[in-house]
Amino acid sequence: MYKFFYRLLEEIDKQTLIVIDELMRTKNRNDLTYNCAHHYLNQTPHRIIFEFLPIIDDIEDFMILLNYENKDKYKGKSFNSSYLLEEDIQMKPYCPKLEVVEVDVTDEEIAKYEKEKHKVFHEIESSLKDPDIIPRRLQIVAGDFKKKSIAPDKRYVARNKRFNLENVYTYDDIWQTEQNGDYIVIDMHYNRLNFNDFLKVTNMDKICYLSTPLSIDKVIIDEFMKWKGVLNTIYAQASIYR
Repeated sequence: MYKFFYRLLEEIDKQTLIVIDELMRTKNRNDLTYNCAHHYLNQTPHRIIFEFLPIIDDIEDFMILLNYENKDKYKGKSFNSSYLLEEDIQMKPYCPKLEVVEVDVTDEEIAKYEKEKHKVFHEIESSLKDPDIIPRRLQIVAGDFKKKSIAPDKRYVARNKRFNLENVYTYDDIWQTEQNGDYIVIDMHYNRLNFNDFLKVTNMDKICYLSTPLSIDKVIIDEFMKWKGVLNTIYAQASIYR
């Protein structure tokens, strides 16, 4: 980074136009990459900022973008809807619909899920493991039960290649090849930023999600709807790009 940082500092002046495109890669407003970008922006009043989504997973993430616009003005401040009108902000709403496709599970599968749930909770209690492994592990177990609903003529996305099927892709497969189009979601990525990247690449207006009656799928759906609600809140108060 520093190989180019100082050279660009010398080249950027008040006549330079800086275009920032998809730089919101962490929720930490003091991230080193963000700080480097601010040094560039301090040397010119001309900037255009593009971001596919206005947040990562929380309304406070929008302040990262406002910091690009005017760091001194918004440094350390929390989100306020009035900021959407104070700055030159134009948004094109992207808020995909969620279609839930129910997948039945057997008593044997429910018992297997409950066994894994008790096992992972015991591991957390008996050690200092990251509690985030709970939804990750349970999602994989629930996802395995969805295999019976995979149709050969449709495309799916899962967290890994455990299904060994040509029409089931991983998130990495899709990011690296930029294969857009529709995918049915077996495992919704536990990292919201990574799932947002998936939406950027595919540009799906409807997310079809395979869901079991198990508790982990309810949590995943509730979290997605909460995220979508934050998006709608911002879009409802922002100037819309026509």
